[in-house]
This record gives sequence, C-alpha cells and structure tokens, in this order.
Amino acid sequence: MNVSFRRPSGLSALIAIAVGQLFSAVGSRMTTFALSIWVWEATGRATDFALLTVVALGATVLFSPIAGALVDRWNRRVTMILSDFGAALATGVLLLLFLTDSAQVWHLYVVNFVSGAFMAFQAPAYTALIAVTLEKRHFPRAGAVFSLVTSAPAIVAPGLAAALLAVTGVYGVLAIDLVTFAVAVALIFLVAVPQQPTSAQPEKRQHVLRDAVFGFRYVWTRHVLRRLLMVQFSIAMFSGFGWVLMTPLIMARTGDDANQVAIVNMVGAVGGVLGGLVLTALPSTRRKAVRMLLAMLVFGALGRALFGLGFSTPIWSASLFFAWACLPFMNGYGTAIWQEKVNPQLQGRVTATRQLLEGVSLPLAIGVTGPLIDFVLEPAMRPGGSLAGVFGGVVGTEPGAGMALVFLVTGALACLVGVFGLATRDVRDIEKLVPDHDAPSEEPAMASR
Repeated sequence: MNVSFRRPSGLSALIAIAVGQLFSAVGSRMTTFALSIWVWEATGRATDFALLTVVALGATVLFSPIAGALVDRWNRRVTMILSDFGAALATGVLLLLFLTDSAQVWHLYVVNFVSGAFMAFQAPAYTALIAVTLEKRHFPRAGAVFSLVTSAPAIVAPGLAAALLAVTGVYGVLAIDLVTFAVAVALIFLVAVPQQPTSAQPEKRQHVLRDAVFGFRYVWTRHVLRRLLMVQFSIAMFSGFGWVLMTPLIMARTGDDANQVAIVNMVGAVGGVLGGLVLTALPSTRRKAVRMLLAMLVFGALGRALFGLGFSTPIWSASLFFAWACLPFMNGYGTAIWQEKVNPQLQGRVTATRQLLEGVSLPLAIGVTGPLIDFVLEPAMRPGGSLAGVFGGVVGTEPGAGMALVFLVTGALACLVGVFGLATRDVRDIEKLVPDHDAPSEEPAMASR
C-alpha cells in the first residue's frame, strides 16, 4: 500500500516550525544558564556575563542590514536553516573547547559574536515567511505563537540546566543544546515553505550593500511607518532599562537572595505564556494598533512603575507577570501591522531595519544604566542624598532605591509613549491610513522609489 506524505503548510507549518524553535530555545536558555554559572565561577565578575550578552546583541545589530538584504534574495528555508546552523556551530565549538579543557572567557566572546551574527537572519526570515504563508487574519496569532517560544523556555530551562549540571557538568548541557538545534532544523525540512513571491513588475535589485540600507530609506520616506517605528523603538528602549536592572534590584533589596530572582523570573515567564495564549484565542481585528498601544500603557504602569514601587517578591512577581503578558500584544500586533503593510518581497530588509533599531536599545540601555546607577542615582538616593528628599518617600533610601527610581521613571515614560500613540492619528489609525500591500491601489513593488 502506497502511503503519501503531505508536508504541513500554512498555519500548521508555522506551528511545526515554532515547536522546533521551542526545543531550540529551551536548549539555548539551558546553555545560557550553564555558561553564566561557569563565567561566575571562573572570574567572580557578573560584568563578564553581561558583556557576553552585549557582544551577541551587538553582532545581531551589526549584521541586521546585510541579513535583511540576503533574506529577500535567498530561499527562505535555506535562510532559516542557516540561522540555526550558525548557532549550532557556535555551540559545537564551545563543547569542543570544554571537552579539551581549553575554554577561556575570551573564547565565549568570539563564539557569542559569531552566534549573534547568524541570529541576525532569524527574525527577518520568519517575518517574511509568515507574510507569504498565512492569511492576514492569522498574523497576530503567528506572532503570539513565536512569543510563546520566547516565554515558555524561561519556566523550565533553568531547572533542567541546574539538574543536568549536577550530573554531567556543562558538557551535558551543550550536548543537549546541539540535539535541540537538530530537531529545529529537521522540522524546517519537514514543512512546506512557499516560493519567493514574484510580481508583474519585478523588483529592481541593487548591489547587496546598497540593498542593505533599503529598509532605512523605505521607512524614512513613509512618515506614518516612521512614526510607528519610533513608538516601537521608544518602548523597546524603556523596556531595556528594566531587563538590565531587574536582577540587581531584587538582589539589593533581598540581601542577595538568588532564589527570589528565580521566583520572579518564573512568574514573569508564566505571564508571557498566558499572554500569548490569550492573543491566539482573540478574534481578528482591524484595531491592532490600538490594542498594541493599550498594552504599552499596561506595560508601563504595571510592568515597570509597579516594579520600582515594590519592596517584596509578590509585588515584583506580579509586575513582571504583567510585563511579560503585555509583550505578545505589543510584539504580535506590531509585527502584524508591518506584515500587512509591507510587500513580502521587501519584508526581509524592512524587518532587519526594525531589528537593528529596536535591538540597539538593550546595549544602549546597558551602557547608560551602569554609570547612571553607580555614580549618580544610588548615591543620590541614600539618606541625605540630593534626590532622597524628593523620591525617598516613594522608593525608599536603602540600597536599590536608585534602581527603583529608574523603573518608576521609565514606566512613566512608557505610559507616555502609549498615550502619544493613542493621541496621534498616524499611529492610532495606521491600519486605515496605510493600504495593505495587496490592496488594489498599492503598486506591486516600491523598491525602486
């Protein structure tokens, strides 16, 4: 009896890919946890691990323009596999270094840079794939599914990594990570990936370096999209300050109790999972921008300002729960708008531009936050300090008060971003003002403009 196999397509294909990426994300988070322990034991400096993160993010930002240009030229399946293969290669090199007992901290910097460069291809490739695979009404759900890939591993990966470290050491964690990469690549091979979109008026290709800056030109010449991007960049910037300071604030206010940090992170990840599940269940809407902006308001008030006002694990946990729960709505609806408005032939380059601008926010926040906290805000918030009399009654004057003040201020600023977007017609009504890429009035391709 002949049995024919039909490759998953459409939404089922995206779910299959997401399952593979979920396995890969669990492995990557386990590796991150294991390496953080190793770096701390090797150097005794938390700064070294923070810099490893900055190196990886910096490489992603640096290579984003080139990645966007290539994503729009290459086969999407090949591009996705390339991204996973690069990360697997970096993990394999690390495993070899540890097996030969020759790993040093500077090796991790090099490997993280290479891994970050390959990761620059991931978001443009997946965003472009969704744009040509699904009906527009499913775009937010696709964004929610991939937000679950980010949130869910944070619940289980640290515990799994800790258990594995006790039995096998870092070698076992890295080996498991390699297996999860193999699962992710296998599922990409399994599904049906649509061919590159074509049009009656083929897009004029330029030199790859000139093509790399196309996304900037495209957004800059469309003022409505430019304002949307500025709103998303601003919220990413204010969010970045919080991710950098969350652990130090909890440690400062709990007497270096790492267990409290773990509890808060776990509750926050649960919020991200539930937020993603709620978004997948909601019906399609033509008011995605409004929902995104309302999520920004909740994120600023409850996900940031409340964290700064907290003095206990339950308050911090509740705040991070709301912060993570808002992310699927901010990212899912925001990305869906770009997928609807931008021609699929241009998605890679435009997404790379967004990735570059939003991605630079975390390294920038890290660079500004350290000196600001250590040399300005923490001393100023001590008893008798220049800011203690103004804000001490709200955030206290004990260690961590300066960091709490940053949460309070950036939360207020995030709320202002949401208010600005709701008050600005170009952002609030972008779905009415900008035609979808497949609308009859839209020119088939605008790359030559």
